[in-house]
Amino acid sequence: MNTKNLISERLIGDTHGVELCSACAGRASSTIYSEVRDPLSLERFRVVACSECGLAFTLPRPSEIERYYPSKYRSYRPIVCRVLHALYAWRVRKWVKVNANANSVLEIGCGPGLMLDAFRRLGCRVIGIERNQEAAEIGRRGLGLEIVSTPIEQFPSDMRFDLILMFHVLEHIQDPLELLRECAARLSPKGVLIISVPNFSSWQSHFAGAKWFHLDVPRHLTHFTAGTLSSALERVGLQPTSISFASLEHDPFGWIESVISHATQRMNTLSRFLMGLDKFDLKIALAFLLASVLAMPALLLSGISWFAKRGAVIEITSTPIHTA
Repeated sequence: MNTKNLISERLIGDTHGVELCSACAGRASSTIYSEVRDPLSLERFRVVACSECGLAFTLPRPSEIERYYPSKYRSYRPIVCRVLHALYAWRVRKWVKVNANANSVLEIGCGPGLMLDAFRRLGCRVIGIERNQEAAEIGRRGLGLEIVSTPIEQFPSDMRFDLILMFHVLEHIQDPLELLRECAARLSPKGVLIISVPNFSSWQSHFAGAKWFHLDVPRHLTHFTAGTLSSALERVGLQPTSISFASLEHDPFGWIESVISHATQRMNTLSRFLMGLDKFDLKIALAFLLASVLAMPALLLSGISWFAKRGAVIEITSTPIHTA
């Protein structure tokens, strides 16, 4: 998912070069991980925490984020796409059932539009924002969807939506609070904003540490917990109404990939192959063999973590706070 220019790409820092939190402007006070390797470029980054609100973020923040998104980033092989399509359709049905008045839907960072297509099939009017033109064309030509590259802040000021979705997008954004403000301003009075992000306080994150699959620096610029994401929503006038920690799409696979990375010291072996970045070889064959052994334990551990509210993904639904 290419997020450049979804919002302004200003770097967050003071005039003396001290890195400031993008949520509250507090200073980076403590280092969580002194060295994290980008599994694609192999460059080194750090993860630090804000001294004021505790939000974690990646340093240094890249000045040219585009180069960290290869053309095949998250462009999985057909069999993976079919599985994801089925899982996304199930998730969309659940969202629409809970939010029965969601007639108009905006998805930010919609990729080829698999979720938008599922919303449309349920009778919703849909539009997507996607900067990756290759992915957007798949949705436009293949599915007949309206997908634009226009940033949300450039939408007409009177354009409102019943449901705005950011599915694993907010963690990619240089200034997440500004994007949340733009979303809040474009919700209908009874509209809902649904956000899914990796859970930095999950069991999976604590187990895998700097080798956590969903850390994905430097593409993931901000690392949220349920608390820090809820606080960010409240800062822009949104009230969290529900929170879930269950993700069948991301949680079990995250356990598998993280364990393999620890065991082999080779980051994201399966994902790199499934995206077409690496050719099949003996190391990949061994990784798939290990994955088959880990599959059931990963699924079981994921389920337990969901009930313990420590799943690898946070999904928060929020609505506008109406003041008298």
